[in-house]
Amino acid sequence: MTQHALPSPTTAVVLEIIAEILVVPQVAPDDNFYDFGGSSLQAMRICARLNKDWGVHAAPDALFEADTLGDFAAALVA
Repeated sequence: MTQHALPSPTTAVVLEIIAEILVVPQVAPDDNFYDFGGSSLQAMRICARLNKDWGVHAAPDALFEADTLGDFAAALVA
């Protein structure tokens, strides 16, 4: 199966999901997950939501290892 990076308009949707789960008004692509006190439970919820709503496989480790939320969104594959 060929993997493709998500298009940049989808980044906004990913950021909306992250903000919702972190219970903040919004997050920006250059924000870091840890700046919002992100926990492993929240990371699992974000990844599960991306999988359920968009069919995108996302691993919590990818969120932990990404320098920014934008990097995490750009690294997701469908």
